[in-house]
Amino acid sequence: MKFPRRPKLRRLAGPAGRASWGLADQALSSLSNLAVGVVVARSSTVADFGVYALAFGGYTIALNLSRAVSTEPLAVRYSSGERNSAWQRAVRASTATALLMGFVGLLVGLAIAAVPGVPSRGVLIAFAVTMPGLLLQDAWRWAFFVVGEGHRAFVNDLIWLLAMLAIFGGLYLTGTASAFTLTLGWGLGAVIAAVAGRFQAGVAPRRQLIREWVRTHWDLTPKYMGEMLAVSGTIQVYMLGITAAAGLAATAGIRGAQVLLGPVNVLNQGIRMISVPEAARALRHSYRRLWLVGLAISLGVGAGALAWGAVFLLLPEVVGEQLLGPGVWAQASTVMVPVILLQAFGASNAGAFAIMRALAAATRGLRVRLISSVILIVCGVGGAFLWGPKGAAWGLAGASFCTLLLWWNEAHRAITAHRRAVSEQ
Repeated sequence: MKFPRRPKLRRLAGPAGRASWGLADQALSSLSNLAVGVVVARSSTVADFGVYALAFGGYTIALNLSRAVSTEPLAVRYSSGERNSAWQRAVRASTATALLMGFVGLLVGLAIAAVPGVPSRGVLIAFAVTMPGLLLQDAWRWAFFVVGEGHRAFVNDLIWLLAMLAIFGGLYLTGTASAFTLTLGWGLGAVIAAVAGRFQAGVAPRRQLIREWVRTHWDLTPKYMGEMLAVSGTIQVYMLGITAAAGLAATAGIRGAQVLLGPVNVLNQGIRMISVPEAARALRHSYRRLWLVGLAISLGVGAGALAWGAVFLLLPEVVGEQLLGPGVWAQASTVMVPVILLQAFGASNAGAFAIMRALAAATRGLRVRLISSVILIVCGVGGAFLWGPKGAAWGLAGASFCTLLLWWNEAHRAITAHRRAVSEQ
């Protein structure tokens, strides 16, 4: 099925244009996450927001696992920049795989919510029942960026944001806004966008292709899953450890600071969305271009993260109180500086990550993730036990700097090994 070109949207071409669409798209996605974080923080107690933070971490685990199985292989192996039969088949398979992962997440979430004594059960249920839509919507975004159609991903996230805002407006007008209904409204917005994505792409998920997709990319998938589990699982483990060591208030403070640093995630995730396809294209040209692309990605997101953090530190405290509420802000303000460093160092490994993805160096990436996980958990939880919330935040910041060095060392080794392997063929 052919689609007419849109000249005005197509004017943004090349790497800079693709990066611009990536940033614009992620801005909308992060704005949705920021909005639900802010409204839930203002509609709940500090302890309830701590539970929300843990539940959001569970969603992140599901999202990253889905990407490892469905969209990461799509980005590595189908970044041709054009719609063709191979892309269409791959998108049908990858989106169906993401949808299946969503239903698995739904069952897991409902099982956790059914455990007696679980606090804020409604929030967990809201995440669970909308998980299929959340993961499918993310898969459509990746499919569009792989083929160089970032403007379609932007439109899809705009649909999510507008639908979510409409639902939020209805909740507040009817006086039914709560942590549960607001979280559910956020997820339902993603469900609506996921349905729209099917019509934007012109193809539909095909469950019959799931087994073929998993089998074809099994050389990458387990290692990517290991990486993603290491990332998201590590966050959950150290958050739970910090909660055990310093209480839910400490967890709420770190998560609250991260909510306010949402633009850092806009920059980081927006670049990551296009970095793997861009690195794959650079590798076809030369190793030198691949390395320069990686450096440019990391320097850009790292500098942007630090700049935003510096600006935010200068804002009056009343801004933070208005966004998060006095209780959550009181905790977040004490850890703002180390959380800024944590976000900036973490964002700066994006270039090394893209280099290793382009080289299909899955084993090396998994090794770095596992080592990084140990460092982050030990430093974060250890800091919480020794010095409370501030110790946890500074421990995580120091660990993040160490993992940044590990990523770039492994990226350099991956290029050297790939060059040697090619020369020996």
